[in-house]
Formats: sequence, structure tokens, C-alpha cells
Amino acid sequence: MPKAFSTKSQINKTIASKTAPKAITAKTPAPKDSLEMLAEKANEAFSRLFNKISWGRKYPRDYGTGELLHMAEIEVLDRIANGDDVTMTHLAEQLGVSKAAISPVVNKLEAKGYLAKTVSPHHSNVRYLSLTAKGKIASRGVKRYQQRLHRYLHGVSKSELEAYIKLLGRMEEFVDGLHDELRTEFNIERSRS
Repeated sequence: MPKAFSTKSQINKTIASKTAPKAITAKTPAPKDSLEMLAEKANEAFSRLFNKISWGRKYPRDYGTGELLHMAEIEVLDRIANGDDVTMTHLAEQLGVSKAAISPVVNKLEAKGYLAKTVSPHHSNVRYLSLTAKGKIASRGVKRYQQRLHRYLHGVSKSELEAYIKLLGRMEEFVDGLHDELRTEFNIERSRS
């Protein structure tokens, strides 16, 4: 006499147990505090943060000059303000992009009067980037946003921030590896910084 089933779920479980090879049986979920689960939560949190930052980058802001600047422009100005003898190569390395990607941003900022290029006294093909008075105003404007972040992070320990920076470095290495795989797969030459 055939076995009676009370639910469709019981029927499906019985069919699966008789037809599915043992190697394909469902894996028990990882405990909520397992490394695998924590890594998945970290990935989800990073993705959310990345998407929110990407959304915010779409909208230019006034950093005190009366003109709207995009995040890519203000990042360039901030790096120049915080460095000595900044060149296009140095800037591209700091921002994690190619010189070809950063060049239009720098040229636009120069045309708008935010930065100036000067020839190195030692190498005629090297140009140093520096802020103009207008660029310094915008740089001070971005410092106000950075101070808001610093106030928000008040109470976070030095070791927590160091661990965060280390983790971001590892994630950057991972993304660099993915980019290398894409370059190989699609035969894309690495741009020269």
C-alpha cells in the first residue's frame, strides 16, 4: 500500500531522497557567526556602502567657491592640497586610476582656475600641480565634510580604524586581482600611470 502524504513538501522531500545522489544533497547552513557568514555580511555591507557613495558622487556640490564641483574634482584638489610636488603620476597612483583617466579632470580644474601646473626645475617633462587661491577655498570646503566624518567616528578606537584600513587594503588587492583577470580575459593593456 502506497504511503499517504499530507503535504506537497513531504512528496517533494521523498522524491528528492530517492532520486538525488548523495553528493548533491543540501548543505546545512553555516552558523550565523561562522567566518563564511561574517564574510558574506561584510560583502553586503560593503556593497551597500559602495552603492550609496556612488549615488552621492552623481551630484556636484559647492565647496565654498560658488561653483559646483563633482566628487572626482574635489578628490583631486584634496590630494594636491595634502601633498608636496604632486605630479599627474603621483595623483593617479593615489586615486587608483590611470593618468589617462585623471588628465581630463586635472585639465578641467586648471581651466576653471582651481589649480596650476608648473614645470619642474629638474625635469622639463614633469609638471607639478598646485592649488590656486580658488582651489584652496574648495579644499577648505572639503575639509569641513571630512571634519563631519571625524566627529561621526568619535569613539572608534585607533585599533579599530587600523583594522578597517587593513581590511580595505586587502579588499583593494582582491579588486586589483579581478581587474587583472578582466584585462587578461578581454586582452586589455594595463594603462601606464
